[in-house]
Amino acid sequence: MGRLNNEFVQAGAQILVILGDSLERARKYAETLKAPFPVLSDPERAVYHRLELRKFIGIQRTASIIVDQNGVIRYIKRAVNPMTWLQESKELLQAVQF
Repeated sequence: MGRLNNEFVQAGAQILVILGDSLERARKYAETLKAPFPVLSDPERAVYHRLELRKFIGIQRTASIIVDQNGVIRYIKRAVNPMTWLQESKELLQAVQF
């Protein structure tokens, strides 16, 4: 996602990563990734629960989501494999460009 960040920005989109962990862990994650986008902390996992991202056989479900400027979810794809969002980057970019 970081490699495509400028293309998302040009399309009028903002990438956010939300970790179900402490603020300190989110900071370290952002530093490790050298993320050009915000990495947010959700220690109570409120977003995870709202989007029904429950653990599956001990693995945390993840999701790629597009929310419009009015707060309406226009795209959501849940996954068990946390690396899936890397494969979906171009699909997500195409979705926000139209």
